[in-house]
Amino acid sequence: MPWRDARERVEISKKLAGLLRHYGEKYGVRVDGEGWARIEDVVEALKRMGFHVTIDDIISLAAEDEKGRYEVRGDKIRARYGHSVRVSIRYEESWDVEKLYHGTPLRNLRSIMERGLLPGKRLYVHLTPDPKTALETGRRYGRPVALLEVDVRCLRRSGRRLYKATSVVYLTDSVPPDCIRVVGVY
Repeated sequence: MPWRDARERVEISKKLAGLLRHYGEKYGVRVDGEGWARIEDVVEALKRMGFHVTIDDIISLAAEDEKGRYEVRGDKIRARYGHSVRVSIRYEESWDVEKLYHGTPLRNLRSIMERGLLPGKRLYVHLTPDPKTALETGRRYGRPVALLEVDVRCLRRSGRRLYKATSVVYLTDSVPPDCIRVVGVY
């Protein structure tokens, strides 16, 4: 991939995620009801933002993403999860783990323990089987970070559904407070 450095690659990946998950229309990227957008439109939007990218660059970026954020099919691309715009992606329901984790800034802990985990501006609550990934995600929004453990059996008993978006991202509409345990603050 022809990125000048790792920082540029991360910056482009963040813009790509934003276009596919949140604000594509603002830049001329039409995201359809299943989350798909034309790669060519994404490339043109990124060029208008000042990035020098090609269709092959975006396909490579999607293929190399360690969290499996993107999916490419033909001349289209979509984010697999994390949307604030209304999309309908069919996820596999999965109960193959016992515990999942969520990292959140400590300032959110009281509300979470009272009301549970809610999706906020996104369509789903994001959980991961990896505590380290949960902490990294939580640190993006502030520090210190509370590491929360979600009891998957409790979640199932509560009538929620759990979807596997990628090997490291699970989604649910909400998590009741009684299914959450604070593991620690970091």
